[in-house]
Amino acid sequence: MDDQIYRRPRDYDLEHENDDDVAFYVELTSRLRPRRVLELGAGSGRVTIPLAELAARVGFTVTALDASLEMLEEAERKLREAAPSVRERVELVTGDMRTWEALEPFDLVMVPCASVSHLLSLDDQLAAWSRAHANLVDGGRLVVDVAMPDMAAFAESLRQPRRALVEIDSDTADAEGRRLVRYKTTVYAPEEQRASIRFLYDKFAHDDHADRWVSDFESHVYFPRELELLYRHTGFVVEARYGDYRFRAPCWSTRALVLVGRKTRAESGSSSTGAAR
Repeated sequence: MDDQIYRRPRDYDLEHENDDDVAFYVELTSRLRPRRVLELGAGSGRVTIPLAELAARVGFTVTALDASLEMLEEAERKLREAAPSVRERVELVTGDMRTWEALEPFDLVMVPCASVSHLLSLDDQLAAWSRAHANLVDGGRLVVDVAMPDMAAFAESLRQPRRALVEIDSDTADAEGRRLVRYKTTVYAPEEQRASIRFLYDKFAHDDHADRWVSDFESHVYFPRELELLYRHTGFVVEARYGDYRFRAPCWSTRALVLVGRKTRAESGSSSTGAAR
């Protein structure tokens, strides 16, 4: 696996310049009113800093955990530029979401930007969900988002002979005039529910020269009921399902799925399905 983009945190931020998940997580946190928030896969602080700005206004703390030193260094740089009232609300931690143990439990654990897709085995997935459960207070929430399976792209990759179509996946620009075009190829292995994804990047600045690089990674493909089973099996009741970052219900055209699970006192499974909202 060559996650080149995670070694280029500023380009990662440019890549996600137009994403609307940040506003969703800020609004959801405002609604849930936690005292302590744990963000897993926090990366460059793209979600962390806006959360901390909310925390400075309403009074909670944010612990941001990631395994990448380069990404956390970028989050630290952003924090140095933030107001003292924001900085004092955040703790940056290097760690693995499958094993990291909190000294004090949290009210809300969130895993934005489909970061759980990097958990390739069932053992890793169960470890991450179980660790989140252990790091929560009774009644605390775990929020996870994933991309819905792209069945059309998967079907193309399964043709004989195998092929991977190149699609323009995103095209973003920022106020400094930088533009990042991302191309994507996907090869799907149905027996493993695994997508081998190759992102090809062209970055343009103020001249015609393009900076080009490739980022390859393996991604687990989650299906909706599988995701809910992970919650149920590890002691959560799923109390909300969203089909986008605007709090709308899932439907046939859903591209992103967000689940909110509430921790029960039992250490394993719950028979309740929760209410869709």
